[in-house]
Amino acid sequence: MRLQLDETGHKTVVFTDVADVTGLVTNGTTVVNTPNLDCSSLGAQSISVTASNGTPGTTVTQSIPVIVTSKPVFPDYHDITIPADNSCNTLLPDYTTMFVPHDICPNAILSIKQEPLPGTPLNVNQPTNITLTASDQFGGITAIFFTVTSYAIPVIFPRPGPITLKLSESGGYQVQVADLGSPFVCDGSTLTNTINPQNLTCANLGNQTITLTSSNLRPNPQAVTFSVPSDAITDAAGNIYVADGYSCSIRKIASDGTVTTFAGGSGCGYADGNATTAKFKVLNGITIDPSGNLYVIDENDRVRKIAPDGTVTTIAGNGQNQTLDGLGTAASFQDPKGITIDAAGNLYITQGDYLIRKVTPGGMVTTITAPSSVSKLNNPVGVTTDPLGNLYITDYTSAIKKIAPDGTITIIAGHDGSGFTDGIGAAASFNQPKGITRDNLGNLYITDSKNNAIRKIDPSGKVITLVLSTTNPNDKATLNNPIGIKLDPFGNLIVVDTDNERIVRITPSGQLTTIAGNGIVGNNNGNTNTPAMLGGTVSIDVPVTVLSSINSTSPQAGITSTISSVPADATVCAGKSIDFTATIPNGTSVNSYQWQVNGVSVGTNQSTFSSNNLQNDDVVTCITTNNASCTVPQTSLPIQVHINPAPGIVFDQNPTIKLGESVTLNPQLSGDIVSLSWSPSFGLNSTTTPYPLAFPGVTTTYYLTATSSLNCQTIVPVTVTVISPIHIPNTFTPNGDGFNDVWKIDDLVNYPNCTVNIFNRYGQALFHTNGYGTPWDGTYHGSQVPPGTYYYIIDLKNGSKPLSGWVAIIR
Repeated sequence: MRLQLDETGHKTVVFTDVADVTGLVTNGTTVVNTPNLDCSSLGAQSISVTASNGTPGTTVTQSIPVIVTSKPVFPDYHDITIPADNSCNTLLPDYTTMFVPHDICPNAILSIKQEPLPGTPLNVNQPTNITLTASDQFGGITAIFFTVTSYAIPVIFPRPGPITLKLSESGGYQVQVADLGSPFVCDGSTLTNTINPQNLTCANLGNQTITLTSSNLRPNPQAVTFSVPSDAITDAAGNIYVADGYSCSIRKIASDGTVTTFAGGSGCGYADGNATTAKFKVLNGITIDPSGNLYVIDENDRVRKIAPDGTVTTIAGNGQNQTLDGLGTAASFQDPKGITIDAAGNLYITQGDYLIRKVTPGGMVTTITAPSSVSKLNNPVGVTTDPLGNLYITDYTSAIKKIAPDGTITIIAGHDGSGFTDGIGAAASFNQPKGITRDNLGNLYITDSKNNAIRKIDPSGKVITLVLSTTNPNDKATLNNPIGIKLDPFGNLIVVDTDNERIVRITPSGQLTTIAGNGIVGNNNGNTNTPAMLGGTVSIDVPVTVLSSINSTSPQAGITSTISSVPADATVCAGKSIDFTATIPNGTSVNSYQWQVNGVSVGTNQSTFSSNNLQNDDVVTCITTNNASCTVPQTSLPIQVHINPAPGIVFDQNPTIKLGESVTLNPQLSGDIVSLSWSPSFGLNSTTTPYPLAFPGVTTTYYLTATSSLNCQTIVPVTVTVISPIHIPNTFTPNGDGFNDVWKIDDLVNYPNCTVNIFNRYGQALFHTNGYGTPWDGTYHGSQVPPGTYYYIIDLKNGSKPLSGWVAIIR
C-alpha cells in the first residue's frame, strides 16, 4: 500500500487510507498512531490503527505496512508547435529536459519518462499526444499530457542571377513570382506570395532590390476559439468566465491557461440542470458574487445562476418578452442585456425597452426607472455600480449616465450624438458605448464600441482614450467592436474584443496581450498558450537590374515643345481668349501634353490650349512626356500673357415706366473710357452721352458700348420695361346673342405670362388661367353662373402690383 505526500511534502493519515474497519458501532473510535507524514517518512513504514467500540474486549490494534511516496511537480506546460524541415520531417524533441519536475522532499530521487520516446518521427500538421511521467524511488507518480504539432514552413529557392527586368514601351513592368524565385512548402499547403515593389516604372531604372515573401500562415486547429463573445468576469483566483454568445455557453479560462466549457455547450436552447445538460440561448451579460456564483443574461429573457459546481438554475424571468415585475419566474424581462451586482447581492439589469430592472437576493424583480419618455434612457447596455448605490449606464445616445439611489438620472460624460472626442463631461463624445466597469479609485472604463477604443472617465468627469500597445509582433493592439469589460484582481482590464473573437488583457500602462482567441469563429477549448496560427513566413531580397524599353538603365532626355499663341504677342483685352499651340520637332512623338499656368496644371492632354480667364502677367508653359524610352518630361520656354483691362459698366437695375413716361439711364462707369455708344437709338435723346433720357413706346433692351484707349470694349445691356394701361370692362352679357358674350380684355395680349383669377362673393374660385387667350364666358364647370357681381385678381407677371376689382354679369 502506498501513501503519497502532497505538493508541500505532507499528508495527514486517516484510518480509511490504510484499513477497512468492520463492526464499528456508531459511537466507536479509531486512532491512527502515526497520523502525520512528511519527507522524513519516505519509504517503508508501519502505520498502526486502533479501533474500539468503547467496551472491554472491543479494542483492536492492527499494524499495517505502507510505502510512503513523494509527489513530483511539473512546471507549467502547454500544447506545442514546432517547425518541420523542408522535407516535412520532424523528430520529437526530448521534453524530459525541457519540463524538468521537482520534488519538495530532498531525499526523493526522481526519474522521468516520455512517451512517445524522443526522436520519434512526427507527422506534419497532425498533433501527437505526449505523456511525461515522473516518479520517485518509492513509486510516487505524477503525469502530464500535452500535444505537439509539427508544421511546415515555406522555403524560397532564388532564381539564378543576374536578373534583368525590361520595362514595356509604356514604361511599366509587373514583377511575377517566377521572375524572382520558386516558393515551396513540403505539405502542399496554400502559399500567399507578395512582391515589393511589384509594379516597376521609369523611377526604378537601374539596380534594385525586390523582396519576395511567401506565407502559409493559417489558423491552428488546436487553438482556442470563441463564437462572438459578449462579456467576461473574473473570480478571486483570477479565473476568467466568458459569456460566449453564439456558442450558447459559459467558457472558463483558468489561471493556468486551460480553456474549458464551464456550463452549456450542448446546443442552444433553455434547460436548467448540471453544467453539461444545461442550455442557454445567445448570452449577453455576466457577473459574479463573492461566493463564486455566476449570474448571466441570455436571450431566453431570463436571469440564470450558475453555482461554482456548474449547476444552472433560473432565478428570475419566465421567457415572456415583456416587462412585468414579480417574484422569480413570475416576473418577465424584455430583451435584457447588461447585468451587475452590488455589495448587498442585488442584481441590476438593463433592458432593450429602455428600463433598468432590479432583482433582490430573494428573487423579487422590480423596475427602478421611469419610461424612456421621462428617464430619457435610450437602449441602455452596460451597467456597473459603486459603494454608494449609484448605477452607471452606457446609453445608445452615446452618453454615460448616472442613476442615483433616489432615481435621479444625470449625464456624467458625453452627450446625445456620436463622436470621438476627449474632454470633460459633455465636451467629450462617444459612439455606441457598451461595456462599463469601475475601479476602487472611482474611475470608470468604457468600451466605446464603434470607435474601437477604451475610454476612461475619472471622478472629475475627465474623459481620455487609453493608448494601447503590444510587445508581441504577432499580436495586434487594434480592437474591433469591443463590448464586455471588467477588472481582474490585479488591476488589469479584461476586455471582450468581440469582432476579433478574442479576450484581451490591458495593463494600467495600456499594454495589450491576447489571453485567448485567434480571430476565428468557433468553440474550441484547449490551452491559451497554444499558438493561434500554424505555418510561417519567409522573405528573400532579390537583386535585379531594371532596363527601359531601349535597354537603358537611366532616363533619356525628353522632347521639348515650342509654344506659340494667337494673337502672336499674347496680348488681348480682358475676357478675350488666347489660343496656344505646342509644336514638337518633325519625326518625334510624345505621349502627353500638360499645360500649366503659373506652374498649376490646366487644360487637357492636347497640343492646344485656350483660355479667356487669364490674368495679366500669367505665365503659360507646356510639359511634354514620352514614356516609350523613360524620357524625362521637358518644359517649354514660357509665354507671358498681357491682359489689357476693359472698361467697367454696371447698371443697378432694369427700370420700369408707364407708357408715355421717360427715365434717365444711369450706368456706373469705371476704368479707361474714350468713347460711349448706345443702341438702338429708338426712344433715346442721345446715343453718345453717358446718361441719356429713354422714352420708348414698348419694352426695349438698350446696349451700352464703352471703348478704352487700347480699343478694349465692354458691352452691357439694360432693359426698360414699358407698362401699357390695361382697360378692364366691368360688365358683360353672356346671353348668347353674339354680342359682349365674354369678358374680353384686349390689352392682356401684351402679357402672355399673366394669370387671371375670378371669385364669387364667398371667395370661391370660379375661373383661373395662365395667359388670357380664352376669355371667361361666365360659366363654372360648364354651367352658367347667376347674374351678379364677381371679383378678379390679374397678375401681369412683370413685377408690377396685381390688378383687382369687380365685374358684373348681366343676362
